[in-house]
Amino acid sequence: MATLGKTLRIGVTAALLLAGTTTMTQGQIAGSEFGPEVGPGGAWAIQLREKLLCTQCSLAEVQKLQPNNSQLYQLTYRQEQGVMEVSWVSNTRWWNHLTIPRLRVRGEERLVQQLTAEENLLKEVEVSGVLNSAQVLDLQAVTIRG
Repeated sequence: MATLGKTLRIGVTAALLLAGTTTMTQGQIAGSEFGPEVGPGGAWAIQLREKLLCTQCSLAEVQKLQPNNSQLYQLTYRQEQGVMEVSWVSNTRWWNHLTIPRLRVRGEERLVQQLTAEENLLKEVEVSGVLNSAQVLDLQAVTIRG
């Protein structure tokens, strides 16, 4: 009986670990232009094209200079901030749920540095990630386009 109980515990543990691995693996699959995203990011996965207009500036400062520009969004990362102008969004359904034009950014340090590097100011940048309901963008990729 002790052997049966131990075998069941090992079997259940292995099944749970396998289920967790499967879920994590699905969450890593990126969506494509031809179909929906799969996994936890699912409908929240997003790509956007933007230009970082300035660093160490506020949305209010840039809006004073460009009062009719509705594509301005403030990015914050830890204690840093900047303003970007968004020209294209892959998932307008969730992008339009933003309650204010502010995003907090999380991700690998190298991705954040690439996104906010001074040499990339005013260049078109494509950003891929997962946007959550708290307006946090988890970066997955940053590509400098121009």
